[in-house]
Order: sequence, then structure tokens, then C-alpha cells
Amino acid sequence: MHRFHPVLVVVIAAAFTAAVAGFDAEGPAWSATDSATASTDPSGAHVELGRTDHVWRERTRTGGTAATGCRRRWIPSGAFQLRITPIGDYRPVPMTEPSPGPEYQTYQVWCDDRYLDTVWIRAQQFGVNPLDVAERLVRDLPYPAARLAANPSARGLTGLESWFWVEGYTAAPILDSITEFGMTVDVEATPTSTSWDFGDGTTAKGLGLGSAPPARSTVVHTFERRARPAFSLRVLIVLSVRWRLNGGPWQDLDPVVRTAGRSYPVVESRAALVPTGGATGNGR
Repeated sequence: MHRFHPVLVVVIAAAFTAAVAGFDAEGPAWSATDSATASTDPSGAHVELGRTDHVWRERTRTGGTAATGCRRRWIPSGAFQLRITPIGDYRPVPMTEPSPGPEYQTYQVWCDDRYLDTVWIRAQQFGVNPLDVAERLVRDLPYPAARLAANPSARGLTGLESWFWVEGYTAAPILDSITEFGMTVDVEATPTSTSWDFGDGTTAKGLGLGSAPPARSTVVHTFERRARPAFSLRVLIVLSVRWRLNGGPWQDLDPVVRTAGRSYPVVESRAALVPTGGATGNGR
């Protein structure tokens, strides 16, 4: 399944307000916060968050000047925070504060090897917009190639039905999903409408994708004149697209359009009388 692994650059505007010292047996010196800037580099340097094995590490970027402070790591923690025991190790305990919303994920914040806090963070606070992720997924969906098929396959006859259908697409949705930054984004694109152009000036909507023999296709056309040399057939397939975040309600995105076409020769059919008995003529 497709995966998206960006590298983000965050401009740090706030100083680190609670120094890394000040731990006690009950936990960190400051409470959980909704702001990713609560544990930024105290120098106010530019920080790059690089994703490695679900751990985000701040890498200072100061134009050659060494930054002060420690390197911080952001680790998804599954709604658990850590408490420091009297003997100096950590034990996980449930978060005391509820999630501010379904788009939030808990992250442990570490300063080098020292635990700072566990905070509720939205993906947007890492500079990630879930809608942007969904739109990227839609662009990269594995859309199949569409091909127009016909019966008769080689050429049609005037006055007789020709059946058409689209190969490569069905009514089933095309799906993709990604889990990053503590969020899961699902997208799906479903063929919902078609527009057919049979090349002889006739167009039609609402015929669907058609179906292959032996069943009679829903896309049927009778040509009344021959083609010189062939008619250019074309079908436009509209896929309705939607997305959701963390299993929440579906939201619509702009539809996606795919097309398929082919040349289709049509010749004129003529009736001919064929004698059934022996040939006679001139009294013989």
C-alpha cells in the first residue's frame, strides 16, 4: 500500500518555557499541553523533524551556528504518559487529560535521554494538514487503465446493434489508506457516472460501464451509416471521491475523471438474394 514519508521544517518562535530540570516522583514539572512549541529548542532555532521508525527528532538548523539545548524526540505513546518511580525508572499510566478531539495523538517528548512530558498533538501542529495528505493519496491512487471493448469486436454493421463496455473498471471503489503522525487517512474513489460518445454525432449518459457478453450490455448503439474509415468512440468515467480521518465521517473531495477511446469501423450491411435451386437460364 502506498506510503507517504515527508520531511517537515518547523520554524520555532517560542522559547522553551519549562527547563528540562525539575522532575519529581510524580512526573514532569509542567502539564500536558496542546502546543508543539512547548518543547522546542530554547535557542529559537529552526528545527527539522525527521521521521524514523515513528520517532520524530528535532534537528537544529541555525545556518552554521551551534544551537543550545538538547535534541528532542517525539514518540507516539497510545494515550499513556510516564511517571517516574521513587527508584528512578518510568511506568506508563493513562493520560489524566482527555483528548481534545479525534484528530489528536499523544506523544512522549524526550530531551536526549530524559523524559519531559506526554502531550496531545494534532498532525497540523507538525505542519501536516490531513486534507493535503488525502489529496495526495487521491492523486496517487492505482487507477486502472480503461479500455473500450465492443461486440462485434472488429467492426460494426449498419442497422445492427453493437455492444460496448469498459474493461479495467467496475462499480467497486478504489481504496487507499495511510497511517502517519498518529493519524489514519482513508480515501476511496468510486465510478458513479459515464458519458458516451459514439462518434457519429450520438451521445448518451446514464448507460454505466457496460458489460461483456454473453449478457446484453447496457451500452448498446445502432449505427445508421458507415464510417469512413472509422468512428472515434469515447467514454468519460467520473469517479466520486471521499476521505475520512481516523475512521470519522466521510468528506467529499473533487471528482476524478478518466477517459477511454477507440476507433470503430462500421460497414454497410446489404441484403442479397441467393438462389436455392439449380441454375437455369435462356430455356436451358
